[in-house]
Amino acid sequence: MASRDFLKIMKAARSGDAFAQQKLGEIYLLGSDGVPKNTQNALLWLEKASLSIGFIEDISKLLADHLDLSASLSPEHAPFAWKCLLHASHAGHSRARWLVAQVVAHFSLSKQRISSNPITAMAFAQMTDKHWADAGGMESFKVHAQRYLEELADLSSFEDQSAAQIVLSHCLQDGRLGVLDVARSKKIMIGLAIQANSVGLSSLTSFANNIDADLVPALKVHLPQLLTSKKPLAEHTLLYWAAWQHLGDTDALEIAAELAYTPAQLALGLRLAKLNLKDVATVVAADTDTRSTQPDELSSSDSSGASTPDALSSGNARLKRAVYWLKQAANKGERDAWYALGLINRMPQYSGYSAEDSDQYFDKAADLGHPDAQYRKGAALWRKRSQIDEDIEGMQASYWIWHAAQQGVVAAQELLSKVMISCPHADKNRWSSIALASNKALSEGTHRFTGDMLLICHRVIVANQLNLSKAELLLTDIASVQHEHGAVIDIRAHLPRSVPKLILIETLEQRKALMMASKAFANVFSNHIIDEGNLRQRRYRLEKLMQTLDVSMEELDDQDDDAEDLKT
Repeated sequence: MASRDFLKIMKAARSGDAFAQQKLGEIYLLGSDGVPKNTQNALLWLEKASLSIGFIEDISKLLADHLDLSASLSPEHAPFAWKCLLHASHAGHSRARWLVAQVVAHFSLSKQRISSNPITAMAFAQMTDKHWADAGGMESFKVHAQRYLEELADLSSFEDQSAAQIVLSHCLQDGRLGVLDVARSKKIMIGLAIQANSVGLSSLTSFANNIDADLVPALKVHLPQLLTSKKPLAEHTLLYWAAWQHLGDTDALEIAAELAYTPAQLALGLRLAKLNLKDVATVVAADTDTRSTQPDELSSSDSSGASTPDALSSGNARLKRAVYWLKQAANKGERDAWYALGLINRMPQYSGYSAEDSDQYFDKAADLGHPDAQYRKGAALWRKRSQIDEDIEGMQASYWIWHAAQQGVVAAQELLSKVMISCPHADKNRWSSIALASNKALSEGTHRFTGDMLLICHRVIVANQLNLSKAELLLTDIASVQHEHGAVIDIRAHLPRSVPKLILIETLEQRKALMMASKAFANVFSNHIIDEGNLRQRRYRLEKLMQTLDVSMEELDDQDDDAEDLKT
């Protein structure tokens, strides 16, 4: 219940006593016995007082000392509060300058960035563009805010000096106040991070995604505290991971793994299994957002976090525990973990030895794009090709071997040359002369040919790029030729004695020829206006095309490899 004195002040304020209004505003701002704090009411009476006795320094200083930026102010009262802060800051009031700097630093960001970040200056969130313009304009406030932050960051007597340095660093980082200096921003934060207190730890955490050699001294300062924490925080996960990478601290690695950080779980599993990451993967997916591991660094713990040299050379592998952590990482889609599990399950010393499980793990790693796993899977399918029921023998094997070869696996590139036919030089292939003439004719205008002759042109071009025989040129189903990893030529439906071919697509010209041919065939057959006819009719069109393009008929006669097939 309000006191009798408060009621007297209230009565006087309502009667128009300016000093009573000021006193009433002070009571609401600070609160007293029986009267809770109420910032809105405080601003209401303080503004009334200022209208009567003028904008005095006491009112602006009072607000600068006690205004809480987290309090929500209405659009009617926020402009008056801002006016008071500006008045006090111009008079040299440190806290007023600090409040002004915080507000401007927040609202000078773009609206898109404000919407994705919490509003730290809630008191002025209701200020409209017109309010800011009437107060002097945000651009002019930026200059003052930058100067205030510079002063407060260097003022050792200011109680919020560290906070001012953090805000200054953020502003320099993105240039929101008109001054961009990334190097100085980082220098400020590094200076704060070295402090053995909560501010230092918070500053270090802000660099958690990109801790480099400059921040290692700060990491050493805070590591003992982090390791002795009874309940490690998830927000410090990357600090534990950095402690393992840069300092080789195994306790930090275990804590990072326990905090469910996937790269740490992978690294711990590999370390326990005494596996070098270089033997497991080409690249560590340690932190896909901010860092990548170079191939020549894969064997060192400070870069990949896989395992230290002494850990690999001494002690016994703890395979069961390694499998536990690797499964944790694998279940989150870590392909290196699946591959490592495949290796462990083929180790004779592992009690859970299982070649079947090993193959399953390798298959999962291959599905996720692991190059060595893809090669293993492809090679296994190639060895068992005669036992696998598939339309084109070696089709599955060629797919996985090709993917591995694309990622630079040398053995895969060698095996691919045995599995698939290579014909990258179209100018040395058969049909080169007629294909060249057909390309020239098509570039000059497709109107020169009727629909069926247009299709035979595309057949010739494809046949030249893939070095096909005459029978394959005439009978291949063009729409089904192209696959991701190569071309499949299968004319057994017409010539049962023929052998399917897997041809490697290696050049842009090959891919382009197949694409244009497929498009032409799709357009023609979708309208049901063209029938390519039987083999005899196709041969006739081919001969007619050669006559039209004035290409020697000797090329047809040179195709002896399938002459007998064409006679049937």
